[in-house]
Amino acid sequence: MANTTFSGPIKAGTISNTTGTTVGTNVANVGQVIMSQTFSLAFGQEGADVSSSVVIPANSQIISFDINVETAFNDTGSDLLDIGIVGNSDLYVNDAVISAVGPVALGTTGLCSTWKDIGTSDVKIAFIYNGANQNASAGAATVTISYSQNANLS
Repeated sequence: MANTTFSGPIKAGTISNTTGTTVGTNVANVGQVIMSQTFSLAFGQEGADVSSSVVIPANSQIISFDINVETAFNDTGSDLLDIGIVGNSDLYVNDAVISAVGPVALGTTGLCSTWKDIGTSDVKIAFIYNGANQNASAGAATVTISYSQNANLS
């Protein structure tokens, strides 16, 4: 299957600008397409920032982090995942529990106040798996980050 690459945000809709008051005729209905990027992590990455290949474009709004644990992490201490940037590893997600198979409910671990606008520069996502004793022998997960490109909500 072929891939198509765009250099800017993708917008969809039939009316770009509002020129009147009739919905469906002359009221803007253009919205931005939601983008996503995914990375994987596994046991053995405990205790250090690990840069992923995920780079979120400047001025993007992060909409969600979907963490899916495929194999439960089994450190003898806490199995927690932080997601952020190098130098601030828990900027976006702090202490998400990854010790059970399935989707992870972020609850208060998702630091949504930092999702509104990532800033004026592209951001390379880094993650850290906080295995308390750093001796897990199992664990694998995927993380999908959904975002609206160039939302510029600062």
